[in-house]
Amino acid sequence: MIRNEQYHQFLRQCGLKVTSTRLLVLDVLMSSSTALSHGDILGKTRGSRLDKVTLYRTLDTFIRHGIVHKVASEDRNWLYALHPIDRNNSVVRGDHAHFICDHCERIYCLPLQTRNSMPAPESEEGFIVRAHEFRLHGICPQCH
Repeated sequence: MIRNEQYHQFLRQCGLKVTSTRLLVLDVLMSSSTALSHGDILGKTRGSRLDKVTLYRTLDTFIRHGIVHKVASEDRNWLYALHPIDRNNSVVRGDHAHFICDHCERIYCLPLQTRNSMPAPESEEGFIVRAHEFRLHGICPQCH
């Protein structure tokens, strides 16, 4: 995980200008082990001058630059989570699963140990697969 003093360098590595808003949102996302809603992030930045629209724009920028991905919660709200970061502070955009706790409904990103062998639709059928999602349900360690 990146430390606070490395946030500036990380944003630059991702091709982004460093702003106080981006640093703030990055810190909130880095500090969470679960995917967060827009409201969760806004709540964790209470006391700052961050408004709803600026947060949406910042999250969209992070998504476009591959830093963050979004996943739909069970009630169809968008939640945001960082892609994993390696030892060199680079974003790792690989396959991962979303674990949804059936008790607390938190969503965790989990690495996949092996590539899924599920067949993709044939390209001659006209399908173009841009992404896929693995969702796992169960009880998280905090609720167990």
